[in-house]
Amino acid sequence: MSVFAYPSEIIREAEVPLLEAGVPLMARAARALANIGIDTLTTHLGQVAGTRVCVLAGPGNNAGDALFAASTLSRRGAAVTAITLFDRTHDEGLTAARRAGAQVIAFTTAEASAAPTSAAPTSAAPTSAASTSAEAAGPTSAESARADAYRELSRADLVLDGILGTGGRRGLPDHIAKLIAVWAPHRTGSLIAVDVPSDLDPDPDDAETRLHADRTVTFGGLKAELIDPRVHEFTGRIDVIDIGLGLDTDLAVAELLDSGDLRSDFPRPQESGHKYSRGVVGVLAGSEDYPGAGVLTTTSAVSTGSGMVRYLGSPLVAEYVLGLHPEVVSSSGRVNAFVFGPGDPETEFVQAAVDALGESHIPVVIDAGGLEMIGRAEAMVGTWMAERPIIITPHAGELARLLSRLLGEIITAGRIGQDPVGWARQAAQLTGTIVLLKGHHTVIAAPDGLVVLPEPGPASLATAGSGDVLAGILGTLTATASARHRYDGDDLPVPNREWARLAGLGVLVHNAAGGRAVTASGFADALTEVVEELIHGTD
Repeated sequence: MSVFAYPSEIIREAEVPLLEAGVPLMARAARALANIGIDTLTTHLGQVAGTRVCVLAGPGNNAGDALFAASTLSRRGAAVTAITLFDRTHDEGLTAARRAGAQVIAFTTAEASAAPTSAAPTSAAPTSAASTSAEAAGPTSAESARADAYRELSRADLVLDGILGTGGRRGLPDHIAKLIAVWAPHRTGSLIAVDVPSDLDPDPDDAETRLHADRTVTFGGLKAELIDPRVHEFTGRIDVIDIGLGLDTDLAVAELLDSGDLRSDFPRPQESGHKYSRGVVGVLAGSEDYPGAGVLTTTSAVSTGSGMVRYLGSPLVAEYVLGLHPEVVSSSGRVNAFVFGPGDPETEFVQAAVDALGESHIPVVIDAGGLEMIGRAEAMVGTWMAERPIIITPHAGELARLLSRLLGEIITAGRIGQDPVGWARQAAQLTGTIVLLKGHHTVIAAPDGLVVLPEPGPASLATAGSGDVLAGILGTLTATASARHRYDGDDLPVPNREWARLAGLGVLVHNAAGGRAVTASGFADALTEVVEELIHGTD
């Protein structure tokens, strides 16, 4: 089901009154983290007792979360080592870990930066508390601390990354970066990032010093920095732990959707409905050069459950469409939403559709050739597009071309791929549309900055014609929403979170069809079964 993402400062602000009231937020977080640590160890090793756990402890509260959690693991029989990496750390957490029997290595001195940056850490016999505990042996020399840290990390079954949290600066101090560069490539145990992975900035230049977590356990709410597709390789699986903040979803900057949202929110036909209340889709897709695009778009619009589909393009394509779907109407008339662009429809039909829209507020889904028209016709950006909800569906190359025209500079697909969330947001703000940036990690952005991220679909969706199928799905969903607003007597909302979420549901429908076929025509045909299951509540 939906998970909302928030700026870190919103989450921190929500914590303040609870902390002032004495609510034990850290205890809640540490308890949940410990339980996930127990689950990780028992899943991989069958038990907690006798395992080895390391904490990489920084100066902040995420180190406190990690240290308190580690104290629980120590009481369960794990051999815990806390490696403190700064001159200060979370005192209460460190005290709790020591009392539970954890060993402590202070790896904080300037000399630590002289640690070797090649060759794997060597395995060695267990280090005694007498040799690693600052309490038992006094200050640990830089040389022995360096060796002890490598040794304990190299044989750990579980490492908790509590180095830097949301308030930490970008980049790690040299001695920590060198520690990671030597140990991380040879890591054999599990790695859990506490709240956020340390040094999360998606910079490919420092790959050797980055921690790639198997799992990230974040508290209070999903942090906005975790939703960037570029950091997925560093976060692993993300667990969001509710610690009682009661965040207002209106403050969220992103919403993550999964198949549970599709099952609960797919628009089902109303018993009192009729074909017009279910929505009429106007399809302008396909051409004499690309007739298949018109067939795929129309087929998917029909199969997603529209009340009626009107095909308004090339007469040649209309013959193909009507041969497959006699229920499709090929004359103009009432529509609740338009789809145009797939298959480069001829200009005369596009212009006729634009003229027919006039000053109406009918929503429009624009794909492929339609996107090129937007880029060329600056008048469409602003007045015409501001009058109606519009969803545009570019892939990275198409968005790059559109933005190059709008910004007057060369934007490449590679640049789009480096920051898909940021570019999708900018395009949404420039055009006033919902921007659905297609890819394995599809990004949907609304003009107000909200981002919707549907869960990724199967790799089989990366095939010719797949985007045409998606356009037809979106056409039906927007027509249904438009018709319901009309029959409920509501004003049709401008592009906003409702439409972005609707587009996200469309992507999930597309994903479901993609799991049942390997060609675009197969996806379109599979939609009937997918939609039937959604309507009747079967899996």
